[in-house]
Amino acid sequence: MTDQNQLYAQLAGLGLTENDSRVYIFLLERGVAFGGSKIAARLGMHRQYVHNSLQKLLEMELVEEVHNGTRPTSQGLPDDIAGLRGARRQYKALPPQQLSHMARKQLDAAEHTVRELDLISTVGAEQDFEAYRGRRQVLEFEERLVDGLKDDEVQYIIGGGSETFVNFFGEQYEEISRVAAKKGLKTLYVGNPGEVEWLRGRVAGVFGDRFQVRLLDTLPKTIVQTVIRFDTVTFYAFGNPPLVYFLKSKTVAEDYKKFFMMLWDMAK
Repeated sequence: MTDQNQLYAQLAGLGLTENDSRVYIFLLERGVAFGGSKIAARLGMHRQYVHNSLQKLLEMELVEEVHNGTRPTSQGLPDDIAGLRGARRQYKALPPQQLSHMARKQLDAAEHTVRELDLISTVGAEQDFEAYRGRRQVLEFEERLVDGLKDDEVQYIIGGGSETFVNFFGEQYEEISRVAAKKGLKTLYVGNPGEVEWLRGRVAGVFGDRFQVRLLDTLPKTIVQTVIRFDTVTFYAFGNPPLVYFLKSKTVAEDYKKFFMMLWDMAK
């Protein structure tokens, strides 16, 4: 029998919260369409949480929406039109193979970023590039990175993936964060409005007023984060497997910082 807690942890690496995973697994196990209210009742979850998870699963193409259990649609009709037609929204899981397609897309996106950085590297700035693949390598990289932080260093994060970041590191997140906070690390974070609870809770709770957040509606909630420091840019992709690309170049870091500050000024 499959360990559901292990499944939740694995799905977290692909950007699903525990609520998202519960809803998706529920629909997978039954193989038929259910309405949001019935899903909430069967799982003992608040309807709004189920609604939020269903919208996210639709965007990730892990479920499809059907009306009266028969007619599939992409994102569905507006509520007023659906009501006029007597359509009742229901949701059905798509095959788990969709997760593999999604992970491949994430890997392709990360590799595309690396190719773009290779083009930048011809500018002539002195650079070091490293790549880490798999949970163990990523954890060891993060520990070394935090241990090597200078006192009162500042980092700039283009986010959208705080929840995935925290879930990936699990119990080690608290220890890594304490070390960074003790060294006085200051963070400016541009994120998605859907991250507010995580950012105000587990993240800002450790760093206090040294963690400043602005939200940008057009920034997607994702499993990728970009972290810019004095002379480095780090790309995290918490897919399966998790990946980290670490580039040491003051020139590139300065260019990414300019891009970050543009987003920071646009955000609220």
